Amino acid sequence: MTPKLIPLRALVVAVFLTGCATAPPADMGPAFEVAMSEAKSDTNPYEADKTLTALLDRSDLSTDQRARALYARGSLRRQASDDRPGAVKDFEAMLKLAPEHSLAPNAKEELAFAEADVETVEAGLKRMLTLSQWFDSKWLLGEHDEAAARYRKSGISPNESQVGKLKAAGYLCEDQDGGAPVYTVGDTRPDLENIYWCGSAAPENPAQS
Repeated sequence: MTPKLIPLRALVVAVFLTGCATAPPADMGPAFEVAMSEAKSDTNPYEADKTLTALLDRSDLSTDQRARALYARGSLRRQASDDRPGAVKDFEAMLKLAPEHSLAPNAKEELAFAEADVETVEAGLKRMLTLSQWFDSKWLLGEHDEAAARYRKSGISPNESQVGKLKAAGYLCEDQDGGAPVYTVGDTRPDLENIYWCGSAAPENPAQS
């Protein structure tokens, strides 16, 4: 009796399904906790944002790990790294991915705060604002490149709080390196001594994805 031959297409499908059934679930393992701890302990929120963004760019995160990373970055962007729309997107993505996650109630609460912030700031931009007020609004909306470029072009020095944010985010440097000085007009200020706009006044890898 001649044995029946299995069609090539059926064989390929069977091999594919076998591979899918035995493939291990995505899980970054202990390295995930190390990256999360690194981001949490970083005193520079803009660097912490970059760490979490690099983490979320990976394809080997489990659902739980991705949900935790999205929540962590969303919370950071709402409270420290000044990107309220980015926070909204992260919380929405986290809730869509894992609506039953233990962090979901916190994410819903923070999402509501972030959405309210965006609405308030965008409404405020419709009014007449000083450059300083406009900068603060744009910065909160995560439009850091535009905010920094406007200050640099104006020749007006940012206030002390804004200088701190611009330095932390990589727009101001203590080394001239071809950049223009931040102080141009008005009374001299100690916090502006030897402070320059960094090169193109934009960080090499801004975390605004």
